[in-house]
Amino acid sequence: MALKTAKQVEDLANKLSESADVMHARLMQAIRKKEIDHASAQSLFQDESALRQRANSLYIDAAACVVKELEESQAGMIAAIDAANRKIGKMKQIAAFVDLIADLLVLAAAAYAAKPAPILAALKEIKADVDALTQ
Repeated sequence: MALKTAKQVEDLANKLSESADVMHARLMQAIRKKEIDHASAQSLFQDESALRQRANSLYIDAAACVVKELEESQAGMIAAIDAANRKIGKMKQIAAFVDLIADLLVLAAAAYAAKPAPILAALKEIKADVDALTQ
């Protein structure tokens, strides 16, 4: 099961930090290619910062963020984030990019709150976003 130990929470924080790194690289590419306006870019930079802050909070409070009764494997959770990270760097549609980032933020917040239902809902959304981009 996922997030059953402080180490697993730290592993999730690592993956979310990677998401912020990939997000930053794609956002910079969008700015250089003029695919995004100034206000939207600023908003996404704030989302990147929020994702990093939530990952950092998970590191700091890992022991308190252990989740009981989460019906998802750690490997499945990490695989979903890895799939999202692979897609983020290649996304052409900024709207889909924004949606996927929002779902990652929800996952980070739900993990920090140690709430199984919102974690599973966020994972479902992330998987749906990735699947939609694969089609």
